[in-house]
Amino acid sequence: MSFNKNEVGVVAYGVKTGIITPKDNIIEIVKQTFKKNPKLLENGDIVCVKEAVTAITQNNFVSLEDIRTDIITKLKIKENSTIGVVFPITSRNRFSLILRAISSTVPKGKIIVQLLFPSDEQGNQIISEDFLKKKKIKLEDKITLEKIGKNRFIHPETGMDYIKFYEDLIKKEGAKSEIFLSNNPEHILQYKPTGVIISNVHDRNKILEKIKPKFKNTITLQDICSDKKRKSHSEYGLLGSNILDPEKGIIKLPPRDSDKVCLEIQKMIKTTFKKNVEVMVYGDGAYKDPESGIYELADPVCAFGVTPGIESNRRVGVKTKYLMQKYLNEGKTKEEILKEIEKEKKKVLCTTDKGNMACEGTTPRKVRNLVASLADLVSGSADANTPVVIVRGFI
Repeated sequence: MSFNKNEVGVVAYGVKTGIITPKDNIIEIVKQTFKKNPKLLENGDIVCVKEAVTAITQNNFVSLEDIRTDIITKLKIKENSTIGVVFPITSRNRFSLILRAISSTVPKGKIIVQLLFPSDEQGNQIISEDFLKKKKIKLEDKITLEKIGKNRFIHPETGMDYIKFYEDLIKKEGAKSEIFLSNNPEHILQYKPTGVIISNVHDRNKILEKIKPKFKNTITLQDICSDKKRKSHSEYGLLGSNILDPEKGIIKLPPRDSDKVCLEIQKMIKTTFKKNVEVMVYGDGAYKDPESGIYELADPVCAFGVTPGIESNRRVGVKTKYLMQKYLNEGKTKEEILKEIEKEKKKVLCTTDKGNMACEGTTPRKVRNLVASLADLVSGSADANTPVVIVRGFI
């Protein structure tokens, strides 16, 4: 698929592969997909492959029993122990089966869940701001369910009462449940837990640094199902995992060794199609919905794996409208302005001057994060059966 580089900027489009199952090989899938239409590929393209299909072809799945066994081993808990779960995402897809597995480890014990408020780490609202104002509750306060009362907050997008949903999940496994809201992670220690699982995604290490010195028996979700000696594992553990089979209690982990997968795809494309491309295994895009306030990035990273040509690149640009007005004021023609802007772009790539007005408003960002976000927007959260995305003209 050719585009005139003088008339078109960055181009991104999804490529349909058909259904991908655990019996498939992701390298072969990409190969056969492009064999049907080799013209889809050009030198300099970034071939982006969705993390979900990569993990599926690796059979990178774990059961509730796998998770349960790992938690018992890591935290050395008994069936009557108390586990503190700190700052989990309120999500059926991302956390419900994990919470079931955690709860199943203490069928005669207790699960204490501490939620962030007013929203979780991904922007899912837990409690209404009107309620906080009415009750004069501050963000540093601790809120019990008794204080909230019966009028729980209903998630505007899913219609779920996540507090009740999590309570019910815990009780079904036989454990007692206690849920409270607090933005201070150390509040979990007031409940004298046997072990603590820090369950948020992006700030997990900061929270670990606060709790671990005061309570050694603390782990994060990254520590669970991360053992490389096991067939199914991920460098990120349970971070970025989601439900594959709710009936059988099967969870799909993120893909393992994604950098290696990218290199293998890159080599295959070079050998088979004689094209020099970069390759990425992408996950969630890093963007925030302005209406719901939900932050899309529930994965620990935007890109789980990349080839070296992406890893070393940052996206740096110039402020075209500023330069246009500057040169227009100097009396230059449109053609002259275009030439001057191209010169400025080359200067920016070589400068370390962060105060350069030509770059104002064009914050340098890693190519891996920008391209992964673009690919995720193209393939869509609802999945358009295009788990391969081509990005052209970006680097």
